[in-house]
Amino acid sequence: MHYLGIDFGLKYCGLAIGDDGARIATPFSRIDTSGAVDHLVKIIDEEGIDSIVVGVPVQDEGRSEGQVNKTTEFISKLKSVVKLPIYTQDERFTTAEANRLKEEFGADRSDDELAAMLILQSYFDEL
Repeated sequence: MHYLGIDFGLKYCGLAIGDDGARIATPFSRIDTSGAVDHLVKIIDEEGIDSIVVGVPVQDEGRSEGQVNKTTEFISKLKSVVKLPIYTQDERFTTAEANRLKEEFGADRSDDELAAMLILQSYFDEL
């Protein structure tokens, strides 16, 4: 099965793809959050995506409830348009880890794409 990992943000959504055979997530792209669902429908079709994993900000100190609510709204809208399984994955610390990957290894992808990769990889690691 082919998976699409999504790091939902207020301005951008980072995307990663992977499959459950290899269980390796790779950064894919970054899209504007405005109009993201329509763009995602095209990507899902073009890439043959079977399932989606969306990072959800588990609320802790420093996380605004607003961000949790926006992510939940995004998932609901996506579910109403896309008839694929949609799973959620804890996304705590993915942005910090994405920054570390960029600094330590010189990763040339956006923080959003790297965070999506980390979200999807965490999901694969738990399978």
